[in-house]
Amino acid sequence: MTSMRKTVIAATCLLALGGGLYATSDWLKGSTDEKVRTLAEIQPGLGTVMIEYGHRYTTVYYAAKGGNWGLAAYQLKEMREVQEVGETTRPARAQPLKAFEKGHLDPLDAAIKSKDWTKFEGAFRAGVEACNACHVSVGFPYIKYQLPRTFQSDLSLKP
Repeated sequence: MTSMRKTVIAATCLLALGGGLYATSDWLKGSTDEKVRTLAEIQPGLGTVMIEYGHRYTTVYYAAKGGNWGLAAYQLKEMREVQEVGETTRPARAQPLKAFEKGHLDPLDAAIKSKDWTKFEGAFRAGVEACNACHVSVGFPYIKYQLPRTFQSDLSLKP
């Protein structure tokens, strides 16, 4: 279990049991089961998770293109963690997400570690195709990732 998942679980438990940083009586009411149910209902769905995921996927590309392999590796690590949130909050989508990770993030990771732009670009483009095909297969054909022609970031994309 990753640190992100542990943190989410711990924070949820603290809030549900009334030991969080915020007064639970202000908004979180009822029995422990009711509090847990309320917290479960407000967890981010894949729509929210995928906004961050797509942004990081774009950042991975431009960081690698700029030769900032460290930033590319970091963004990929964060993608895996945010994906776990999606797998946890939407368990029906966990298998396709895990398959994408193995089939497309793992090859990106290998290309990043070897600092091989050609290998990276091929893995990235294959990931885009797989991502868009998955959206079609699960009933969201109108959600189509495309790499922006330019990318502005508050992070330095150069090493």
